[in-house]
Amino acid sequence: MAGTTTAQNIFDLAMGLSDNICSGGLSDTTDNSEYKRRTLRILNALRLELYPLSDTYTASKAGTRPQNASLSAFSDVIDLDDYLAQTVLPYGLAAVLLLDENPNVASFFQQRYEELKIASKIPNAFVPIENVYGGQCYNKYSRW
Repeated sequence: MAGTTTAQNIFDLAMGLSDNICSGGLSDTTDNSEYKRRTLRILNALRLELYPLSDTYTASKAGTRPQNASLSAFSDVIDLDDYLAQTVLPYGLAAVLLLDENPNVASFFQQRYEELKIASKIPNAFVPIENVYGGQCYNKYSRW
């Protein structure tokens, strides 16, 4: 299932996380122009890292890597499912953008990014465990 999240949406979320929003609620300010200039390149690197975790991931034929469309404008929709694009990716973007400016905050965002990547791998459905030993649940030998 393809997502609907654009590069601009991810930039807005990252700026909100890093408290770089003006009083009017906008992220596109002159103070953020350096961040915005670097954002597409960073997102293009991070999207490839997250693509195998996405619902939009399709396995490729043996010997080739799967392809994921590159971002060239802030209006481009990122080829990740919306959960990864809106929940995980803003933390990764904020971590890289703030690395030189505020390493402690960047470290927090990087840790959160890694946690959310791991959490996205956890299956959301219960899978019962099959009892491969037949019906032997409890008997006189089951106590210690």
